[in-house]
Amino acid sequence: MKGLTPNDEVSFRRKKVDYAILLVDFQNEFAKPGGKLHHHVSGVMEKTDMIAKVTRVVKAARNSGGLVIHSPAIMKADECFTDTSIDPKNYRQMRGLFTEGTWNCNIIDELTPDLSRSDDEVVLTGRTDFSAFEGTGLQELLEKRGVKNMFVAGFLTNGCVEETARAATERLPDLRVVVLTDGCAATSTTEHRLVIKFTMPLYYKTMTCAVCLTKIRSKGDVTKALPHMRGVLY
Repeated sequence: MKGLTPNDEVSFRRKKVDYAILLVDFQNEFAKPGGKLHHHVSGVMEKTDMIAKVTRVVKAARNSGGLVIHSPAIMKADECFTDTSIDPKNYRQMRGLFTEGTWNCNIIDELTPDLSRSDDEVVLTGRTDFSAFEGTGLQELLEKRGVKNMFVAGFLTNGCVEETARAATERLPDLRVVVLTDGCAATSTTEHRLVIKFTMPLYYKTMTCAVCLTKIRSKGDVTKALPHMRGVLY
């Protein structure tokens, strides 16, 4: 997919933004029937209604000038995952996932990157493991654009989302990291709930898409008074 990457100098010269929406692995492989991993997450997706909710958040962010960042997994035909730190379904042993140039690898239609917003819509490339920071230049992008808050959504709640959010707190201590609890899915409701209730509150904040949407639409400073929404699942 063509699009700006954080390695493009132009993306660093743009205006400062208060917040970013980071979309992790919103691809057909996970999110649509026919994707090889869809049956793993479809149950939680139905309960959270995550696609509709995240689509509304992204639309509001685009309308208000927020930075929207896409972090797709892109792999060669015979390539497999090498990260073994968080791999709840042993995906590292599965080949043919997120194969470059295939329908499975495409970002879902509902969240197709709006390249007319070239200042504020970025598609990361070069990701080397489950964290969206590895190999992509995401940290430099956030620093150069002056992002103060980052809202994270995607797959899996206890996989790439959790690892990316935790990496953000470690790399950028002043960045407010917020996971959108009903904007994520895991392979079971139990896994989804456990990581939200017990793991995430140790490292960063959580909130629902509805709360995030209200903050964006209020046109206020989203950096103020972000609540710690303990126990909010979906």
